[in-house]
Amino acid sequence: MWEEVCEEIELESRPQGIRVTLPFLKDKIDPIAVFLIVTGGAAVVIIAERFRLLPLWIEFLKSSSFLRMSGYLLIFLGFIFVSGTLFRTVLWLRYKPETAESVGDADWPSVTVIMPAYNEEELIAKAIDSIFAVNYPQDKLEVIAVNDGSEDMTLLYMQRAKKRYRDKLRVISFERNLGKRRALYSAMKLAQGEVIVTVDTDGKIGRSAIRNLVVPLIKERDVAAVAGRVAVLNERDNFLTRMLSVRYAVSFDFGRAYQSVFGTVQVCPGALTAYRKAVLAPLLKGWVDQTFMKTPCLHGEDRALTTFILRSGHLTKYQSNAVVYSKAPSRFRQMNRMYVRWTRSYIRESVLFSRFMFSRYRTKRRILPVLDFFFLNLLHPFHLFAIGLVSYSFVAYPIFILRHLAFLVILSFFLSLYYLRTNRSPAFLYGIPYALITAFFLWWIVPYSALTLKNQSWLTR
Repeated sequence: MWEEVCEEIELESRPQGIRVTLPFLKDKIDPIAVFLIVTGGAAVVIIAERFRLLPLWIEFLKSSSFLRMSGYLLIFLGFIFVSGTLFRTVLWLRYKPETAESVGDADWPSVTVIMPAYNEEELIAKAIDSIFAVNYPQDKLEVIAVNDGSEDMTLLYMQRAKKRYRDKLRVISFERNLGKRRALYSAMKLAQGEVIVTVDTDGKIGRSAIRNLVVPLIKERDVAAVAGRVAVLNERDNFLTRMLSVRYAVSFDFGRAYQSVFGTVQVCPGALTAYRKAVLAPLLKGWVDQTFMKTPCLHGEDRALTTFILRSGHLTKYQSNAVVYSKAPSRFRQMNRMYVRWTRSYIRESVLFSRFMFSRYRTKRRILPVLDFFFLNLLHPFHLFAIGLVSYSFVAYPIFILRHLAFLVILSFFLSLYYLRTNRSPAFLYGIPYALITAFFLWWIVPYSALTLKNQSWLTR
């Protein structure tokens, strides 16, 4: 049977500026982005030389046989880190979102927007209203709101919205909380649209988000899922939310952007994603009943559904001009819990992806996803190994401390330039403390998540 008000922020159509052609890239690219990358990389090398970091490390690693052996591993992992960064950057330079300019009025498919909610009485009415305020053809728009056993007034507000929007809004209500995955499943089974769009109730969707989101589905039949851009709604709350705003931007405008170039966006977020219903239908049963290590999978439903779609041989893309503004954790403890939940699903789905990534699961674009998987999954052992060596070097050679901290600040500064170029805001400076916090205080997230992989608690509810 289970079968905060904000001003409108215009991030959906950024100016493109001047673009030039480089011989190793097919498409024209932004020369400012190239300039920032080249000068930033050169500056990091020059500063490392001025600080004499290489001679200091050589002296340190020669001090014992164990450290000498560690040095070879550090060089190998460092080479992989640099190669992976260059690999992703070149792909990122090729990315550009699809536009709706060539899509005629008759070409827009029917869309069902699904909105699951659990104890969201303060947000649900505004969230539903924001969906019906989009500039998508209203005669092709259906909304399904799912009350997942809420214990507050969520259902009442859904019913009031039903009176306003009548047949355009359908309401499903569970007597008890069954979890987001089953709430989505029940609505997906009833959806009448050719395209299914999932959104969260704690965000505000941009007016052009749905229109921009479905464009790749119209233009390329092999595309089965399109991820939108999640921006931080409460960026100005405190220092943490400002840092997370930079983290979210880099994750989407860099991470998902370069993966979109080869059609393998690994995570299409539940906060805003469009799916081709014809592809979803045969996958839903296996997805909703998914188990891992003999344990039912209760979280990471968006990443899991993305994996199912990729395994079926279809492509997944990203649209930076389809934006939803979502609340980020405003407390450090909440952020940690969110990261643990995300990392558990990341590890699980990485294992599942590795089981078919070498097979002929699709006819093209299979090599770059394997390289990306290799580079991404070596980042974690590199982080743990490097932070261990750096921490020990501080004890053995106190002279390292100031020079290394200064170098890490400079390195974080230039890595944050990805945000500066895409968002054109001095807020990119918040990426510096975030990088340092990640390096020294969040290193435990991956090993802890791996050791507690069978724990399926939501943590942030």
